[in-house]
Amino acid sequence: MAAPADVANEGKIIVSGHQVEVGEALRAHATEQASRLSAKYFDGAEDITVTFSPGGKGAGFGCNIRVHAARGLFFDGHGEHAGNAYTAFSTALERVAKQLRRQKRAMREDKPVNATKEGLL
Repeated sequence: MAAPADVANEGKIIVSGHQVEVGEALRAHATEQASRLSAKYFDGAEDITVTFSPGGKGAGFGCNIRVHAARGLFFDGHGEHAGNAYTAFSTALERVAKQLRRQKRAMREDKPVNATKEGLL
């Protein structure tokens, strides 16, 4: 039911459906977008799981994305849309991308203080 795809560096991407049949076009779209996200942040995620399901109260579609970026770094995103699984996926992917972007910025800006500069002030 789930089809793993290799990411450029390592890891895998699994796209599956929970009580929803996932077509080949949706699976290919989700795999392509997830691998782009993986390549952009943290030089490739260890694994990404995308799960489509019926939306809240049985109407529409829901999408959950879980990204395992590194040891101890997990990011989750959820999106729902009344009639389009692609839009639900896009919403969930945007939420995960925002979390990845913020984490990468926090790691990049966490630099040691320059002692010489502090001494002059």
